[in-house]
Amino acid sequence: MIRTSDLPQLRAAYSDRTAALMASLAELAYDYPPAGSAPGAAPVPPRLAELGFHHVAYFHNGLVDGWAFLAESADLIAVAFRGTASVANWETNLHAAMVHPDATDPNLRVHEGFFAAFNKLYDGESGLRARLLQAAAREQDRKPIYVTGHSLGGALAQIATAALGTDEFAACYTFGSPRVGNAYFDLWVKPPSYRVMDYADIVPQVPLPIPFLYPYRHSGDARYLPDRPEGSPYRYEPGPLIRLGQLIIGLIQFFGSWRLLGIKDHSIAMYAAKLASIADARTQSR
Repeated sequence: MIRTSDLPQLRAAYSDRTAALMASLAELAYDYPPAGSAPGAAPVPPRLAELGFHHVAYFHNGLVDGWAFLAESADLIAVAFRGTASVANWETNLHAAMVHPDATDPNLRVHEGFFAAFNKLYDGESGLRARLLQAAAREQDRKPIYVTGHSLGGALAQIATAALGTDEFAACYTFGSPRVGNAYFDLWVKPPSYRVMDYADIVPQVPLPIPFLYPYRHSGDARYLPDRPEGSPYRYEPGPLIRLGQLIIGLIQFFGSWRLLGIKDHSIAMYAAKLASIADARTQSR
């Protein structure tokens, strides 16, 4: 198990141990808070406490069932966004028209549904921005802030990193994130952003880019987990031919097992297990 105290300090470069911890937090975003809970500060769940966190607050966007949490440890602050976990979340995913965020490059466009969901989590007296300010006020020394999320949560994490982008932000780690914006979105993201993709995960391949209409492009530093990783994720992104081959293999396997490869490899549990194995096998950080 990777704890917050195990991470390399004062370093924004990609780290296997940081990736493993962020994947654990992205996975926990699906489990907490328990059903029926209200937003706000809450007792620290045992699994978060085991990772080294001593304070947690939850956020709900009141729009399409979006959740996130902010957790603090002696070493860092982490913000984790939950991915798709309900029918209502699909309303966010399917609003794929592109909109222009105010006070940004006039050419910048982002996914309408993702941007609206983020704004609802960000704004208000109990929103993410207010909680970050409260967390900073509690500490004498500034702590690095990490942002993470899986699937839809990864898209929200990227927007949060771009919109908040403070000096305290150490890095953003996403897992199986879809495309979020056009080519100008990458210029909006100032802190380091690491986009981890599992072998045949189908979600990073959507929304499909349509030139001039929906010119979606991926953002951030791509990290690719092969089917059986033997070390750190590759700094590589599969091209269309490889993706087509994976799709064919997945369809063949589907008719034998009724499990679609591209969906199986999207599981956050799969990401967390692979990255934990890589981190445990390393004797020093990258």
